Amino acid sequence: MTELLALHAPDDLVAFGAKGSRTRRDLLADAARVAAALPEPTDGSHVLLVFQHDRYLLAVALLAAFARGHAVTLPPNTRRDTIFELSERPETVAILHDTEAGIAIKIEPLLEGAADVAPLEAAGIPSREIIATLFTSGTTRAMTAWPKTAGQLLGEAAMLGETFAIERGAKIVATVSPGHIYGLLYTVLLPLLRGAAFLRETPLHAEAIAARVEAHAADVLVTVPAHLRSFEAVAPESFRSLSRVFASTAPLPEAHAEAFLARFGLPVTEVLGSTETGGIAHRERRPGTRFAPLRGVAVSVDHEGRLLVDSPYADARVERPFRTADLVALDDDGAFTHLGRADGVVKVGGKRVSLPALEDAIRAVPGVRDAAVLSVDGGAGRGAQILAAVAADESLAQAIRAALLDRFDPSCLPRRTVFVEALPREENGKLTRGAALRLFGLTPDERPIVWTVAPCFTESTREGAKLRHRLRFGIPETLGYFDGHFVGYPILPGAAQLTELVVEPLRSLHPELGAVKAFSKLKFLGRITPGDEIEVRLEVAAAGATFEIRKGEELCTAGAVAFHGVGR
Repeated sequence: MTELLALHAPDDLVAFGAKGSRTRRDLLADAARVAAALPEPTDGSHVLLVFQHDRYLLAVALLAAFARGHAVTLPPNTRRDTIFELSERPETVAILHDTEAGIAIKIEPLLEGAADVAPLEAAGIPSREIIATLFTSGTTRAMTAWPKTAGQLLGEAAMLGETFAIERGAKIVATVSPGHIYGLLYTVLLPLLRGAAFLRETPLHAEAIAARVEAHAADVLVTVPAHLRSFEAVAPESFRSLSRVFASTAPLPEAHAEAFLARFGLPVTEVLGSTETGGIAHRERRPGTRFAPLRGVAVSVDHEGRLLVDSPYADARVERPFRTADLVALDDDGAFTHLGRADGVVKVGGKRVSLPALEDAIRAVPGVRDAAVLSVDGGAGRGAQILAAVAADESLAQAIRAALLDRFDPSCLPRRTVFVEALPREENGKLTRGAALRLFGLTPDERPIVWTVAPCFTESTREGAKLRHRLRFGIPETLGYFDGHFVGYPILPGAAQLTELVVEPLRSLHPELGAVKAFSKLKFLGRITPGDEIEVRLEVAAAGATFEIRKGEELCTAGAVAFHGVGR
């Protein structure tokens, strides 16, 4: 069965949570109201869905876009730079969202008051080949579009529901974003196909997750390995209603799986897959269990031991079989043992070392909440240099080193380790390489991040009581302020312009001005991008200054700044 809502009776539950319960009848009525606000479909048109708070509203938007004849785009995260990039794509004809961004079309206002359109009769699918475009999360590279057909997306969701026997009326709680393929399949499409219901919100902390599971007597928990370890403080009875727990998006450490099984008496169902291929295999994490291919998926190995996948859920553009970066040992019965990733093995001083193995060893140290290990170029002839980011107290540094020395050659230990409160993981539980490198003060291409801009030319003149300064700057491509501001088209934020190009030069030239009192008459007219040649014109009088920031003849920024003056 691949028809959305076909197993729900009109008053069957589809969503529940803090904002109230919703039925099939509600969902079809709300989707009709949103569909009426969308433009006419065009060839290849997509509606961008950006939802941070309410899974039910995403389901409304999904059905509305389909009913109007559009495909949908789901971003891998809801960062501003990601959304800006996707909104600029030519196929994007509208945005539906539940954020505070102040742009059209925010979905909640469309659902207020009396309905002025008839409800949808059913949850239809647009008559076009591609119904959704998802994106790789950019863990190691820029995000890439992966279009999905109805057969791929709904066919996989239907197969998963049957494979894992998700029953009609089941309640699903999720700690993952529905924008990632894992979250979309398991927490939106699967319940809509199986007559089940999902939690509207996405709790992230162990206490909140346990409270939702217990309060709603949830049957299924959909989570990620990064969250599983936090459940060690959850009372066993909080999860007594659960019949299945899914984990995906990252390797599940053996210790975490064993601890969960021992505490709650329920094995974690680990799922291996990717946006490119769809689901590949699954296993229930008990000692010695192997991965079994999902129904319809054929697996083999190449001469390097890499997993090869042929699947009806894989993108039609990929070569068949698709060569993954997963290293496996394949048995005669088709099951396999996962041995790590080919891109996770690096050479240090002539020795091969597994980065995932280092991560697992660090995570096994008591008190470590999370860890990430990565490699950077160590320079000519030196191989890789290993870096480790650890979510733990810095007092554990010696314990971590001792644990690593028990298993690894000293030359294979991390050269640099940073301790943080939490790793900056994506909403789907993944950690991008760029975010990890930033913890070490490095750009995505491994260059040091700089946080200051020095003028390459300064000229000063006096006219009566006024001093005029003209400064020229070359804007470094590695300036840290560019990070997170529109990937693919980075711009220098206004606050950074004021700090680095106006205030700091004024303080250097006129220390008597003291602290900034206020800015006024601000105008941000043009964009400053990496590598730009900038001229700053300052006119200083009394306890203040006016300024202009120009790029050639273009005025980018202008305004005035007042200072308190030294000793005031």
